[in-house]
Amino acid sequence: MKAPSCPQESIVSNSARTGRWDNSTREHVKGCPYCREIVQTVEWMRTAGLEEVQSLPDAEQVWLNARMLAIQEAQERVVRPLAIALFALKTTFMLALMAGIIWSWFGFQSLAANSLPTYLPVPRSIIASVAALATCVAAFLFIKLFQPILIEE
Repeated sequence: MKAPSCPQESIVSNSARTGRWDNSTREHVKGCPYCREIVQTVEWMRTAGLEEVQSLPDAEQVWLNARMLAIQEAQERVVRPLAIALFALKTTFMLALMAGIIWSWFGFQSLAANSLPTYLPVPRSIIASVAALATCVAAFLFIKLFQPILIEE
């Protein structure tokens, strides 16, 4: 079905945009509902501040942009489960890394408490400091080793 149109559409549209009306065009608008709608649309655009819009974008460009957006959304839907799996894997890896650091803290603390006093007369505070330092060094090495896995670049 073809949309209704009027042979004087361009004259009415031009008159409505420029504000220069002749008597025959005014009389035509009073009797033609299609042209009356054109005038109302132009007036609405003027009140909305859209009268500076001279041309619409090319239909092919609009279609191309819509197509590209649809493809991008489809790709995001496909990749979403992989992103969730990657997040779960990284979270599990971080928890395992934290567990390893905590385990190394207790291991270094036990080693320092059991081994160092037999060889050297060292105060307890220095033993705890050595265990903490060894744990920090181990954590630093773990983080530096696995940093490329944890950070997306």
